[in-house]
Amino acid sequence: MEREPTQGSSSTQLTQDTIDCRTGLPTTFGQLLRAHRTERGFSLTQLATRVHYNPGHISKVETGKRSPSAGFARACDQALDAGTTFTAIASALEAATRQQQGWVRPGQLPTAKRNFVGRHHHLRQLDGLLQGHEQPLAVPVGVINGPPGVGKTALAVQWAHRAVNDGHFPDGQLFVSLQGPEPDAAAAPFDVLEDLLHAVGVPAGRIPADLDQRAATFRSYLHGREMLLVLDNAADAQQIRPLLPGSAGCAVVVTSRSRLPGLMPLVDAVSLPLPELRQPEAAKLIGAVIGQVRADANPGAVAVLAERCGRLPLALVLAAERIVSQQHDSAELIAADLEPQQARLDLAEGDVALRDAFETSYRALDEQSAHVFRGLGLLPGHLIDVVGAASIAGVPPEQASLSLCNLAAAHLVQRHDERHYRMHDLLRAYAADLARQSNGGLGRVMTNGRAAGTAPTSNSLAAASLVA
Repeated sequence: MEREPTQGSSSTQLTQDTIDCRTGLPTTFGQLLRAHRTERGFSLTQLATRVHYNPGHISKVETGKRSPSAGFARACDQALDAGTTFTAIASALEAATRQQQGWVRPGQLPTAKRNFVGRHHHLRQLDGLLQGHEQPLAVPVGVINGPPGVGKTALAVQWAHRAVNDGHFPDGQLFVSLQGPEPDAAAAPFDVLEDLLHAVGVPAGRIPADLDQRAATFRSYLHGREMLLVLDNAADAQQIRPLLPGSAGCAVVVTSRSRLPGLMPLVDAVSLPLPELRQPEAAKLIGAVIGQVRADANPGAVAVLAERCGRLPLALVLAAERIVSQQHDSAELIAADLEPQQARLDLAEGDVALRDAFETSYRALDEQSAHVFRGLGLLPGHLIDVVGAASIAGVPPEQASLSLCNLAAAHLVQRHDERHYRMHDLLRAYAADLARQSNGGLGRVMTNGRAAGTAPTSNSLAAASLVA
């Protein structure tokens, strides 16, 4: 029968068989752990329950057959009321081991945004990745997904810097641009793994020539480490799978314009859909860029500007930068300039353009979904249904339904309810602009205000006048 821990026992009273007679201290980490465990009256099974590691793992640490990780040491400190005793020893042991093995501690995080605002709920969700998982053997994975320009990368980098500042991921941080979502432009996992292995100090001559072997080598180098891996702008789950570490001390944050179907069955991932900013946050972001004096000069104009930018962070920053670069005293003139939808699509500063962000997602669509997307820009009203989409695109309802699902997966439309979708105002304007540029393709499917093969609807009749 397992003995319950003795109440009120002191963790400083250690059994003599673990004491070095010269120093008066336990001779190894494992011996110190066994001494504390025995003094507290914990069996291996009881301690395993408290630290969320299996008894066999603890036994190997106590007998010196396995090195303690910093995460394991922290759990022991908490379970045994040992302050930071075990954490300090494990950290020193790991530092010495890394020095002997030539371990490189990468710090690849980009600079955090100076004008980052809001997203408090999403930051708390990401914090939850680090808080005692019920399944401690699983690598926590957070997937930030949303439409182009919504600020996915900014959120991932902001949270990563906060986590590092709080003492997490002492072994380093890796940041990789996966260059999605266009299939032809997306980074190949084979090449990404070569860069990652170089980053953690693997000599070029020891990098395998096979994808699976590279993935295994990467997992081996991260085993027992506490590292953060940020995979930015992922195209699909297949691109991510070979890059995932196997050590539970690591964590992964992925950003993608896709919901990454197929990833959830593979890993214990948490999905974080990212919407546009709320009105107060959008106004605050504009004020952060242009300066509060300018923002306070005409708060009404700032509010109008925020709405005309669809409260999309990329559009907001581009508009605010235009105020600064043109040295306007307030947001009023820019808000007036952006009244036409075409002007909003033309927002650009330097080599960053809003239209380019949309175009990247559009080019990743299959031909049928791209055709339906263009048609949606011509539908009146804010709600989209399968009948209206089929009518404007001139396709059967079942094809329209599949295309709408594809567009929702790419965050180019949003599901409103069981029967309807919604489209962000700027994406709708972009789709309408594409439709006007190729109005022959859409115009040919309209016959007397009716899409070929479909019954007339109020949506198709209204759209006909726009296509003619």
